[in-house]
Amino acid sequence: FLDKVAIVKQPDYTPTEQVIVDTKHSNVQIVTKHGDFIRMVNLIVLLQDILRCRVLTSGIFEMWFQVDKVNFHMFDVGGQRDERRKWIQCFNDVTAIIFVTACSSYNMVLREDPTKLRLRESLDLFKSIWNNRWLRTISVILFLNKQDLLAEKIKAGKHKLEDYFPEFARYQTPVEAGVVADPSEPPDVLRAKYFIRDEFLRISTASGDGKHYCYPHFTCAVDTENIKRVFNDCRDIIQRMHLRQYELL
Repeated sequence: FLDKVAIVKQPDYTPTEQVIVDTKHSNVQIVTKHGDFIRMVNLIVLLQDILRCRVLTSGIFEMWFQVDKVNFHMFDVGGQRDERRKWIQCFNDVTAIIFVTACSSYNMVLREDPTKLRLRESLDLFKSIWNNRWLRTISVILFLNKQDLLAEKIKAGKHKLEDYFPEFARYQTPVEAGVVADPSEPPDVLRAKYFIRDEFLRISTASGDGKHYCYPHFTCAVDTENIKRVFNDCRDIIQRMHLRQYELL
């Protein structure tokens, strides 16, 4: 493994290798940047290192945990195309679906289909879930993940978002974005993240039936506050369910 780290850390990629790094493997940049640290014999792994690890999910994994004395029962399912046929059995009587998309993958392609952009695939999958007749009353908690990597990619300017999503060229940052945004956040990064958010919200608001809702959040891999967002959103979803039950909503 350490020999492979040494190879990855070499800065002089061939043009073909650079394309592979840019379009397929988001964690290669981390290894390239911190290769010497990873190779240390007395390496102490931190929580952030564990959170950045990625293991391909195959099958269905169940987990139970408690937050503020509230019990959660969660299913983790694979997002790959060949895993999706297994999902339907998990969606019976759930409170919400947590949909995670990697915003930095706008220029990256699928493992299964090198002609399809990952973010395009994510939008298509979100649309199929949102419009599924069996899920018309199930709300979605949308994690717009890898915001840190998206910001790095946008600021670098090497892979322009409009080259992959031409509609971005006409997009205007919503006024409310400037109110809640970090003042230090570059305008082009702010515009990119809200464009991706609004692509998902455009799908969720198209039906206009008011039976289920989308709760978007900007997140990154090492954000430990995500579970609090899930908790708050689930509370709101349950309240809405009760209001609908008694015809108050």
